[in-house]
Amino acid sequence: MLAHVYAASFDEDRHRGEAERHARHRARLATPAVRSSSRAVRSSLPARLAAATSRLVRRDRHSLTGYACLLPDGKIGRTAVVLVGSEWSLVCRVA
Repeated sequence: MLAHVYAASFDEDRHRGEAERHARHRARLATPAVRSSSRAVRSSLPARLAAATSRLVRRDRHSLTGYACLLPDGKIGRTAVVLVGSEWSLVCRVA
């Protein structure tokens, strides 16, 4: 008898919220964006341009060294190694 009670309890737990799950699944299938999952979702053009600009501005950030230097305004910066023309040179950058 105890096994029957547990079995009934497990069946109730398994089917709890089943109607809502099926409704959500049907709604997802009916949505065109979800149905055509082969399409890539891309950011808007202005967002992509802003990201590309920020990457260009910060692309030499990885070349910062651990050496401190003095900026023209008197603040302390970090020495960076950058490619100028065809030669590498050391410049003082804002850290």
